[in-house]
Amino acid sequence: MIIGLTGSYCSGKDTVAEYISQKHGYIHFSLSDIIRELMQEDAIEPTRENLIVFGTNLREKNGNEILARKVLDKIDLHGKYCVTSIRHPDEVNELKKRKDFVLVNVDAPEDVRFKRMQKRQRPGDPQTLEKFIEFENKESQSEGSGQQIVKTAKMADVTFINDSNDIYTLKVTIDELLKNIEDERNL
Repeated sequence: MIIGLTGSYCSGKDTVAEYISQKHGYIHFSLSDIIRELMQEDAIEPTRENLIVFGTNLREKNGNEILARKVLDKIDLHGKYCVTSIRHPDEVNELKKRKDFVLVNVDAPEDVRFKRMQKRQRPGDPQTLEKFIEFENKESQSEGSGQQIVKTAKMADVTFINDSNDIYTLKVTIDELLKNIEDERNL
C-alpha cells in the first residue's frame, strides 16, 4: 500500500506523514529528500529555491517522473509506504502504475498555512504574506518540468482540509481516512 501526499505549502503534509509512519507503521519516503541527497552530492545548499530549481532541472533532464521512479526503486510490493512531496502530475502517473497507490491532497486556508510557516521558522521560508504567495505561485505552474501543485492536487483520490491546529483532531481525521482507504481496498 502506498499513500501519496500532495498539497499546498504548510498544509500539514509532513505532520500527516509523521503520524502515519509512527502510528500506522508506514515507511516514509520524501521526493524532496531524494533531491536533497542529490544536491548534497553536488555541494549545493538545500534552500527552498535551490530545491525547486534543482528538481525542475532534474525532471527536464531525466523525465518528469524521475523522482517517483527513484522512490519506487526503494520499495517492495508488500509493505506500507507513505510518499510525500509529490509535486508533478507525471510523478502521480508513475506512482499510479502501482494498483495499491492512493493520492491524498492535504490543504488548508492560506492564512492558516502562513501562520504555520511563521511558527516553524525554517531557514529560507518567506517572511511576508506577499513572498509566501510568490513561492506558492512558483509551485503552481501548469506545464513543463516545474512544480505543478494545483494540477497534482486535482489528481487526488481524496482531499481533506487541515484547518485546525488541534493535533488530536488531525489524528482522528487521519485514522478515519486510513480506515476508509484500507476498507475500500479490502486490506
